[in-house]
Amino acid sequence: MNASQRRKSILNILSRANQPISASQLANQLSVSRQVIVGDVALLRASNHDILSTPRGYLLSDNLGSHYFKGKLACYHSAKDTETELLLITNKGGMILDVEIEHPVYGMLTANLNIKNSDDVANFIEKMQHYQASLLSTLTQGVHLHTISCPSKEAFEEIKEDLGKHGFLFQSK
Repeated sequence: MNASQRRKSILNILSRANQPISASQLANQLSVSRQVIVGDVALLRASNHDILSTPRGYLLSDNLGSHYFKGKLACYHSAKDTETELLLITNKGGMILDVEIEHPVYGMLTANLNIKNSDDVANFIEKMQHYQASLLSTLTQGVHLHTISCPSKEAFEEIKEDLGKHGFLFQSK
């Protein structure tokens, strides 16, 4: 299989997937190294294929599920409250698509999250701890935005209300 055929195979595999597929899984299926897959995905993205990276692997954005309402929330909390914030959103049926901060030098920085359930939350928290990584929001003293995808506007409003009750919504002073 040549490189072009392999990239078509990656797209084919991802188009049938309803869960993220890791680079290692793709590498095993296609008998190449993980690094080859990472490079192929980069080339596919450069060719305008919307491949998302999640903590559990790659996913085509078209396969994110039946969520159809998207909204943004400005949030504010300490790092220790991250798990609670994420669970409040996912327990109400929301998917956290990304996190954004406004950096004074780089402008808007966005990281894809695609967290949709408590298992994804646990995986995210575990990886952050394992790698001793800092949240993007530490660069903005806890202020950040999330794009949330929900089954309905009503579900989005419920999530917003719950975050407000916990003091996690940013309020301008």
